[in-house]
Amino acid sequence: MITKKLLPGGRPRITELGNGTLYRAFVALPESMTEPDRPLQERVVFFEAPHNADYAGHVEALLAKVWGVNTLDWCARGYIYNITSATELMSWAFDVGQDSDLTLFETGSGGNGIEAVGPNRIHYARTGDVDLFVTPRVARRLQDALDAIELLYQLDVRGKG
Repeated sequence: MITKKLLPGGRPRITELGNGTLYRAFVALPESMTEPDRPLQERVVFFEAPHNADYAGHVEALLAKVWGVNTLDWCARGYIYNITSATELMSWAFDVGQDSDLTLFETGSGGNGIEAVGPNRIHYARTGDVDLFVTPRVARRLQDALDAIELLYQLDVRGKG
């Protein structure tokens, strides 16, 4: 019998929903792909790879197909970096004690600027900079987390005004 890991409230962990291992990677876009007003642009990419697969090669091939560009050696050249499994990300959460999908979007902590929200001043990846290349159930959970993050930023701005 397979036992799924559950969150409080009986929801399965996001790592139990997909058809492989869930990863997050940062992708620095080459100048030919950036927005005109953002010469240095980065994407936060979520993807699933088969268990025990070459996840770096997998994400390079995936991005080549969906973005229609040659991504050969992007990992080696530093365009794709910090490829981390969801399990690892959850164990490194800045908001200690929070067992939430939001931890997958954490990019830093501290400071009083607009980038940091909540009582623990966490920085999160924002919807406009995230790409989801995952199975439907995982996508729904990640999108729910992104919606919650956008709400956190809206509430935080209102609290400062």
